[in-house]
Amino acid sequence: MENAPTSFLMGLSHVREVQIHQSLPSTNTYAKELLNSANDHGTVIWALEQTHGRGRLGRAWLSDSTSLTFSLIWRFPNYDKTALIPLAVGLGIVQALQIFSDELRVKWPNDVWAKGGKVAGILCESCRNEQGIWVIVGIGINVNQSAINASLGAVSLEELTGCPLPRLAVLIEALQGADHGLNRLLNGELDLSTDFERYGNFLHRRIILHSQGSLRPAIARRVLPDGRLVVEDEAGGLAVVMPDEVSLRFPE
Repeated sequence: MENAPTSFLMGLSHVREVQIHQSLPSTNTYAKELLNSANDHGTVIWALEQTHGRGRLGRAWLSDSTSLTFSLIWRFPNYDKTALIPLAVGLGIVQALQIFSDELRVKWPNDVWAKGGKVAGILCESCRNEQGIWVIVGIGINVNQSAINASLGAVSLEELTGCPLPRLAVLIEALQGADHGLNRLLNGELDLSTDFERYGNFLHRRIILHSQGSLRPAIARRVLPDGRLVVEDEAGGLAVVMPDEVSLRFPE
């Protein structure tokens, strides 16, 4: 393990240290093992290779030298909006990565998509101890994978830009985006309804809601300030769904 230079962290409120590991089973799992000191707020765990990572709803997320996988450790003495952190971070990262491609959009609640494929995923896990509420934000970004990943529903930044990108450059932009997203949330500046209208790729189009093995068609209408999604069913009725209850798919 080594620490990355800290010069690029200047100006960031919630990123203080970047640990670089050659290989880890899971950056989120390793981050949990560090939750023994308040000083770990702002620590980033970056694994050059991840062998047993996971995404939302227990899906596997592996990474090698062509992708970027890292976890942020944040601590809050007492905070009642931790459920909004994944959405705030997803929007922040999409905005920051516009420097590489303006085709990047958010698929609710926080996947980053472009050209019909997934570019990045975010998994947030939280726990509480005597020091407060801890939130671990795991982020995986497809950086330089080849077009063969299209068969897996994946798209890389290299495909969008036409050239390979240094992972450190992508990490810097992603950390700035995550930090900005959290600051907006903490300062009461986050406007989920407006931001998803601008940066989302799912509103006002047909979607498939997947929940506990069942599939149901709907139309995504808007995102509420608390992060819930308003959908319209086939009969024209409106319903509200929670990010941790369903996953969103697009019809083939």
